[in-house]
Amino acid sequence: MSYWYARAAALLLAVSLLAAPSRAAAQGTFTIPLVPLAQAGAVVDDVTVETHGAVNKSMVWPYLSLRKGSVLEQSAVDRDYTNLVMLGGFDARLVIGPESPANSVALHWIVTSKWIRPTDHPLYADTPLSAPIQGIGFIVTSPPVDNRGSNFSTYSQLSRRANLVRVLFTTPTQVNSSSGRESDFIFDTFGGRGVFRESAPEAVNVYSWTAGTEALYLTRATNGTQVEAGVRQFRSTTAESTGIVASSIFPTYKSPAHNTVLVAGLAHACTTPAWQWYPPYCDMQYRFQVSNAPGWFGATSEYQSYSGDVARYIAVGSSTLALHAFAARTGGVVPDSFLVCGTSRAYPKGFCGTDAQTLTAEYRLDDARPYVFKFAFFTETSANRIRDGNQPWALPTFQWHPDSGIGIIYRNSARIDIAYGQAGGRISFAIQGQTF
Repeated sequence: MSYWYARAAALLLAVSLLAAPSRAAAQGTFTIPLVPLAQAGAVVDDVTVETHGAVNKSMVWPYLSLRKGSVLEQSAVDRDYTNLVMLGGFDARLVIGPESPANSVALHWIVTSKWIRPTDHPLYADTPLSAPIQGIGFIVTSPPVDNRGSNFSTYSQLSRRANLVRVLFTTPTQVNSSSGRESDFIFDTFGGRGVFRESAPEAVNVYSWTAGTEALYLTRATNGTQVEAGVRQFRSTTAESTGIVASSIFPTYKSPAHNTVLVAGLAHACTTPAWQWYPPYCDMQYRFQVSNAPGWFGATSEYQSYSGDVARYIAVGSSTLALHAFAARTGGVVPDSFLVCGTSRAYPKGFCGTDAQTLTAEYRLDDARPYVFKFAFFTETSANRIRDGNQPWALPTFQWHPDSGIGIIYRNSARIDIAYGQAGGRISFAIQGQTF
């Protein structure tokens, strides 16, 4: 039954994803300032900036294309406002005032950056090279340490499946206000704990720990597209043996893994909040990543990793059919503290191995309407395998784990999922922006 379930879900996703039209520019839900008709075409006589929170004026100016002597047009205000919100991550407001001489205006930007804010969507909104972890987390940002706007920040994400903490130093290297693009250099150190499977034949949780440092170069645009490349060095280990014996696995219970990994990623995120992930505001999101551990600097093994994650949204009246596909493949000898995982909501832990995948179809009822409570009905399946595995709990063929259920969303923010699968039922909680 699981086999036919997987085949049907794969066929539905393939047809819908391949039929996806080219994506138009996303429409934001933030309120873009409107230029009064009487002031359109006026000459900008003065531009001033007022800042609050973890931001200073020197950080704001690179995002603004309208300067003294520019002609005031709605398209230019749209561009500058979107730069501030989408690239800078600021809250922004514009006051347009009359100026003398006649037919001139003064622009006053009021820009705020919060010191602490919740993570929105670790799968798409954050850097594509960061491991996506569902759960609840926060980002704390320091004041700028130089005129470029460089800052320190800490990022935490907590869930039943994994916990992650990062400390980052980020410095903008280039901001192009006309094209709506920004490039950043990021250096960070990280640590995390994962619960990636139950060992067999005994049902024991296997905890893994990973710590390391990385250097990344990121380029992102206001349309939600971002590209990264970097290098990561880490050490990982497990608290107990997984019991997996295969030529594709490096066991880290008795001997920790040390690896240097070259990484590259491409992601495209919807530029609207999660509660507007329906057409025409959002048609598709995706994330692709390639990693290569070439065995440098005394590495314990060599391996490669490839992953793709696509979410497609189809309007059905005021409702949305959301389709999600995830797949990860590896080659070489992978540390068993660093396996790839697929997840299904009726199961407390992911299904991990050298390869994993997930297929989901979800019908979001009337999600285009401003209701206090909204409902979603979903069916999904996840699978994992171990290359060259020959044990009942570590087979070389994909083992599928389907479930179905209902999601209840409160005020477009908190979500409760009630799912039933092969192991019974389960209730889980998530922030709305942390589902696909």
